[in-house]
Amino acid sequence: MDLLLEDSRVVVTVEHEGPVLCSVCGKEVPAHDHSSVREWRHLDTMQFATIVKARIPRGKCPDHGVKQVKIPWADPGSHLTRGFEEWIIRVLELTKSQVRTARLVRATPHQVHDVMHRAVNRGLALRRLSEIPHVSIDEKSFQKGHRFGTILCDVKNKRVLEVTQGRDEAAALEAFKTVPLPDRVLSVSLDMSESFRNATLKFFKTADLVHDRFHVSMLLSKAVDEVRRAEVKKRPELKKSRDLWLTNPENKTDSQKERFHALMGVELKTAEAWALKEVFRGFFGQDDVQEAAKFFLEWSKEVEQAELKPLSKVAKTLDKNIQGLLNYIKWKVTNAYAEAVNGLIQEIKTIARGFRRFENFRIAILFFLGGLQLKPLKSS
Repeated sequence: MDLLLEDSRVVVTVEHEGPVLCSVCGKEVPAHDHSSVREWRHLDTMQFATIVKARIPRGKCPDHGVKQVKIPWADPGSHLTRGFEEWIIRVLELTKSQVRTARLVRATPHQVHDVMHRAVNRGLALRRLSEIPHVSIDEKSFQKGHRFGTILCDVKNKRVLEVTQGRDEAAALEAFKTVPLPDRVLSVSLDMSESFRNATLKFFKTADLVHDRFHVSMLLSKAVDEVRRAEVKKRPELKKSRDLWLTNPENKTDSQKERFHALMGVELKTAEAWALKEVFRGFFGQDDVQEAAKFFLEWSKEVEQAELKPLSKVAKTLDKNIQGLLNYIKWKVTNAYAEAVNGLIQEIKTIARGFRRFENFRIAILFFLGGLQLKPLKSS
């Protein structure tokens, strides 16, 4: 071991003697030769960067020929020891930032990037999926300019199963390949896009399509905003009120509540549209499918009588997909995790300041939300 004070480094040299184990069959075989000197970064020693140096032997196996042996302190192709990689993973899980992690562990961003990719690939190789009763599929932008990824989640175990590029039928089918027993999937939660619907019907022959309240709420909120934008031209009191109509009542500030109540006291089409949107929230609280179907018919009649085109358009869309809405009542599959995933992915994007390449977006989501075994395995 050498202590290099001027470089703030500790260098540990490992030398090999005697026979080796064949990397294929594990038999003890004679050493054939050694590589040139290689280096691996290890955990710091008293704030000194620790470097492991060694010449890796190759064994000569009668069955498999000359093969380089496996070293116990690092994975193939890595210039970091397993101990240092595990430390990087632990810090990265806390900071969620490759740049900040690199600074804290005194590594380069490129090294942290490589550790993250190796950890996810290792976790996917070790993952053993069995029966998954409920899955959800959604889209999420990863870059400006309408660049999207398709996110497939295991609802029960609250983990992201796969992320594929695009948001079309092909992207959905590619993500579905992750599911090992498609015939045992009971429900698939999705939005009302034709591409996701077609892919689900092709891949999951027996599963129920479920349209959850998250996507329905988005459609209704958009309709309310369309009514507001059309009405604001004649009703100046509606200016700068967009957030009032889109924010849930329980999340409004005191000043928002005060202004909102004032607007609700005036005869406005926007207020009527908002009220119909709020009424529909009761659909998801129905106890059984028959009651939910009756609720929907009555609500649709109210929308028709209101003569609000944006809301009528949504009502027709919901009617077209009514079975998916009723399946929500049947299974009571909560969309809480899907909503949480959207928020967490947005947080990952914000901290990373966006992603230039889709694969980096995919790796980041699977690293933080995939429920994978990320740490390096100890050598046996």
